[in-house]
Amino acid sequence: MAVTKIWAKTWVAIACLAAGVSAADPVTERGFAHSAEGQDLAQHAIARVNRLLTDQGPRLRPAWVDVVGAPSDAVPVFLVEGAPGALLTPAAVPSGCKCVFVTPSVLRDWVRRNSAGQGRMELDASHFLVFVLLHEVGHLRSGTTGAIYRDGAMSQLNVEPSRAKAAEEDADEFAADVLARRARQPIANDDSISANWVLIELTKLSWNMQAFRTLDEFGAFSVGKPSVFFDDGYSHPNLAWRILRVNDRIHGSRDTRDLLEAFEEARRRGADPQPLYRKN
Repeated sequence: MAVTKIWAKTWVAIACLAAGVSAADPVTERGFAHSAEGQDLAQHAIARVNRLLTDQGPRLRPAWVDVVGAPSDAVPVFLVEGAPGALLTPAAVPSGCKCVFVTPSVLRDWVRRNSAGQGRMELDASHFLVFVLLHEVGHLRSGTTGAIYRDGAMSQLNVEPSRAKAAEEDADEFAADVLARRARQPIANDDSISANWVLIELTKLSWNMQAFRTLDEFGAFSVGKPSVFFDDGYSHPNLAWRILRVNDRIHGSRDTRDLLEAFEEARRRGADPQPLYRKN
């Protein structure tokens, strides 16, 4: 335990120095607590991400353990827990630190919520986390911030919406391109198998979101219901749209394009609503 704490503090200092900020703990100074939940799952996902990246981005490392042979400039991933009831995402690159925050409890609840319901398939948190971490590497490569954290919560203040949403789309594209390229390698290659598992997970997620729109929100498509088709928040595009867009970028098929275009058409209807019935 003592060795783990020493290494965590060492990598905290390295991350903060690289970002040009003080060597304070980036987790506690943002109002978070370090979490021990999901360490094995996150460590396995980080190792898979590093294999998929090859020379395309900074390597990641779990901040809570010493990984033999890890590059000195590897970016630490912290497992964190925020304030009760706070607005949080499963993972993000916090402003002011070259590091990644993963919130295991939010990831767990998000996967459970998006697996529940009629016609859904059960999602696997480990495969989904690989995609999430690749997305965060996209932010790190381009130097964009995934979230601003204050007092153990995600702040949506001081973020220019169009720029923030463009950064999310760019990070999605990076993750999609890495997965597409690695998935096309010979299937006997372990990294190709790993990438294809993530692609399957994204397809399952897209299916579950389609089930939500057609079963739980029956009729939403016809009118472009804003709560279903519009953006989820101030700085992040609608997640269902993002997943459809990622799947289309990866597969580039007529089917994936039709699904994306149908979603966008419903969103246009919601933005310019027409009366359902003609007035007499």
